[in-house]
Amino acid sequence: MAITYNNPEIANNAVSVVVTFTNDLGYVFSRSINVPYVNGVFDQAAWTQRLEDHLRAVIHKSDIGVITFVDPAAVGDPVPPPTVETANT
Repeated sequence: MAITYNNPEIANNAVSVVVTFTNDLGYVFSRSINVPYVNGVFDQAAWTQRLEDHLRAVIHKSDIGVITFVDPAAVGDPVPPPTVETANT
C-alpha cells in the first residue's frame, strides 16, 4: 500500500509541525515531528531526511498494525488545529 505525506509550511522558530500521511485509500494518520535547526537556522536537508525516516516508520507500523489510518470524512478533520510551538529566543 502506497503512503505519502504532506510537507507543511514551517513557521519561523517552529519547534514541531503536524505532518499528515495518506494511504492509497485516502485514509490519514497524523503525527507531530520536531523541526531540525543547526545553529538556529532551519536545516532543509535534515528536514527532508527526517520526513523520509518518519515515512518509513509509518509504513512499517502500518504494516504490522501498530497504527491505524482513518477516513477523514468519517471523523471530521483528523489533523488537530494548527498550533505552532516556537523556541524562546
